[in-house]
Order: sequence, then C-alpha cells, then structure tokens
Amino acid sequence: MQHLIKSGLVALLIFTAPKAFGQRSTSFLELGGYGMTQNYLGDVNNYGLSALVDESRLGLGVQLKYNTNSIFSYGADVNFGSLYSHDKLHGNAARNYIVDTDVLNVNAFTNIHFKHFGKYRQYNSNTPFVHLGLGALSYTPHLNTNAQYPAEIALYPGTGHTYTYAIGMGWRIRRNLKTFYNLGLYYNGFGASNVEGFNLSEGTNSPDGSLTFKFGMSLGFFEQ
Repeated sequence: MQHLIKSGLVALLIFTAPKAFGQRSTSFLELGGYGMTQNYLGDVNNYGLSALVDESRLGLGVQLKYNTNSIFSYGADVNFGSLYSHDKLHGNAARNYIVDTDVLNVNAFTNIHFKHFGKYRQYNSNTPFVHLGLGALSYTPHLNTNAQYPAEIALYPGTGHTYTYAIGMGWRIRRNLKTFYNLGLYYNGFGASNVEGFNLSEGTNSPDGSLTFKFGMSLGFFEQ
C-alpha cells in the first residue's frame, strides 16, 4: 500500500510539474512598421537595375507577426508604394515610355531564422532569416500620354489586380528585450505583365516584378 502511495505521488509530480513550475512559452505576437524602397523590373528597363538609384521609389508598410518559437514565425503585411522607370534612363529617350504605377501589396509570409532568436535568446543579439510570401497586388498605372505607342501595344490605363509572391533574406537585430530592428531585401514576382500599363497585343509578355528593400522596427508583446 505504501509503495502504491509513493508511486501515485511520483506520477502526480510528473504531470503537474510543468504547470506548477511553468515552462516559459517562446511564442509571442509582434507588431511593426517599415519604410521601403522599390525598383521596377519589367519590359521598359529590360528587367535590369542599371538605373537603381534614379528609379527607386519610397513606400510604407505595417506588419503583424506571430513568432511560434525562436526559429519560425508567420504573419501578414500591407504596404503601399510606387514603381517608376523611364526610357531616357535606358538609352531609349526617343520612344519616351514611362512607368509610373501605384501599387498596394498584401502578403501572408513566413520567416525562418538561421539562429535562435526571440523572447529568451538574448545571447543572440541578431540573426539572418529567409522570407517567403504570397499575396495579392493592386496596381494603377499612370500612362505617359506624350509617348508614341505603336499599334501592337495594348494599353491598360485602369486599376488591375493579380497575385504576387516574395522571396528574400533579411536581418533581425535586437534593440532591447521587446524591440527589434528589421532589414530585408526581397524579390517580388507579379502574376501580371501589364503593371506598367501596357502589353504587346501579340506574342509573349513576361510577368513584371520588383526589387524591394525594407527597413523598420517592431515591438514584441509578452511578459518578461
């Protein structure tokens, strides 16, 4: 009987110990904002970045993220900006095509850290990470009415909608216990080829895209 009582006490301790002593959860919610630069990649600049500085345009965004543990997180972000390119920056001033498109991007994403990072991993003050995202894009091109568009060009002056995906890498830096700096460089692929406002009416039109650099800060919500 005494042996049974001892066994029962041991079993009770085993099952109640995590609740009694409290294993600290590594998950937490994070809210942040960021600025960004965007560079158009498409037909006008031949998907190149030869005019990187001149064609960069600023944008703003907000991000909500749930860190499931010190390696993985997932969330959503919304950002607004614009894409720009001009024929004169690519040796084709006579044609005079201009890309001037407002874009609104909504994405779901996941981040994978290379090092343990988060609530209680303060010995790692920073970590690189991989970013993967999928979402929706709304775009409104402002066409250059001074350009001479040939008959084989189909114009799309209205607002369009398509899917978008993002792949890239970034760096997270701990500012203090609950505040983080976030930097990232991403390629955004679009599901449409007329983001600049026109397409070839015949033949193949390759999907457009952008190169985006994000820089911001976020705040973690958790108890110490």
